[in-house]
Amino acid sequence: MIPQAKLRKIVSTAGTTRDFIDILKRLSGASPADILAVRLIIEPQAAAAVVSSATGADIKLIREAHEHAVNADDLASFERWDAELHSRIYTATRNELLISLNNLLGDIRNRAPWIRLKKKVITEAKRREYCGHHEEIVEAIARRDSEGASEAMNRHLTVIIEDLFPR
Repeated sequence: MIPQAKLRKIVSTAGTTRDFIDILKRLSGASPADILAVRLIIEPQAAAAVVSSATGADIKLIREAHEHAVNADDLASFERWDAELHSRIYTATRNELLISLNNLLGDIRNRAPWIRLKKKVITEAKRREYCGHHEEIVEAIARRDSEGASEAMNRHLTVIIEDLFPR
């Protein structure tokens, strides 16, 4: 027979696991608009936070991802390096919860609804514009300007939202 305390722990853990799986299922079905709304709340703060936590090597990696995005030959390459730029910013925060949240959001961004939406909207001119935004973000981070990094990220995401969901 299992002792009561151990049984309560097993039931509690199972309930927690079930709740966590339910949350992940709901998150994986989030719309592009919902994902962008969350990114607009979180990502400017992550860009500000990285200013104080990033090493010189982190900034070099962030800049490298930006340069690859600028030099991308096609939308798929740009998208890969765009995602990598944002990922490297999150990684440089050294905050495991933020890093994990970015990974989850990234997985959702690679699903069919997102890809269809981006293919309709992202032109070569838009890609260059987004790279200009990235340049502002990277330079603010390199200058250790947390307010500038946050504002640049906010502008970047606001433009993306307006592009994908015009009013």
